[in-house]
Amino acid sequence: SFNPVAICVMDPSGHEIVTKRMDGCPAMVYPKISHAKANTCVSTKSSSRAYGAKYLKGADGGEVGPSTFARVINQISIVGGDMAAFQGGIIVKEKSSGDIVGSVGVSGAAGDEDEFCALEGVKQCSMAMELSTVPDNHSCKTAKL
Repeated sequence: SFNPVAICVMDPSGHEIVTKRMDGCPAMVYPKISHAKANTCVSTKSSSRAYGAKYLKGADGGEVGPSTFARVINQISIVGGDMAAFQGGIIVKEKSSGDIVGSVGVSGAAGDEDEFCALEGVKQCSMAMELSTVPDNHSCKTAKL
């Protein structure tokens, strides 16, 4: 089973709708990280995993140079540290129009597990049939469905 997590849901403008944390999830850090992951998604119109991959991995999958790394650090600094360049944040879209309707950020477990929880949360919600996510599938190797 995964560690207890915090979840943040945002509207497409980056306004927090709700943040919740499970019993046993540390109160200070993980709600803030889940917020940063959700904010990254609506700010960049991509998952937090994709944002990180854009700046932290080269086209060949190797390490990026110092100028690229400095660019992402500066971007995160400009927004007061409220972005995250690692997995756990997903985009939520309306299926029929493709419009972004919000984002979900999860933190507290391993990154792939955080992303899995965000995706599953959307898939289990009452509006799931009307929504799609980016990414559309998880990469979690520890999930037991």
